[in-house]
Amino acid sequence: MEKVVVFKKGRRVVTRKGEVVIHLANKLTNYLKPFCRRIEIVGSIRRKEKNPVDIDIVLIPKDREKLEEFVKKKGKFLQGGEKKSRWRIQGVNVELYYTDLTEWGAALLAYSSKFGAGIGLRMIAKRKGFKLSQHGLFRKGKRIAGKSEEEIYHKLGRPWKKPENR
Repeated sequence: MEKVVVFKKGRRVVTRKGEVVIHLANKLTNYLKPFCRRIEIVGSIRRKEKNPVDIDIVLIPKDREKLEEFVKKKGKFLQGGEKKSRWRIQGVNVELYYTDLTEWGAALLAYSSKFGAGIGLRMIAKRKGFKLSQHGLFRKGKRIAGKSEEEIYHKLGRPWKKPENR
């Protein structure tokens, strides 16, 4: 695998080239599909950025324990909790975000939007009396949208934007 050397705050950091990261993300997603009800690559890869350096995946596991046993064979576990786990696979940082069908669209939206776009949508939601998070769009504590990104945009009165345009 080709490597690119980057300097951050005086430290030498080795990262993989973008196309290598994208290839690994697709390969990993295909490996994980049998363990998932749904799975999708998000983050910079879904936004179609030129040089992604890490992999973010949203998934609904069938059996999380079996899924993580499988991932341990492919890479090193770094840390994890109920909703997220971090791994290092072939020198690339991988984050797995665990969700369910009611939150699927909200998770895709949260983890596929650039930081500023995500904040912008949350501000729009707040002005309209809603709360937007990776768990859904809520009004007075009740989820009113979250199954799809389009549903959330519709409830906010906004036209849906593709991830690469956010």
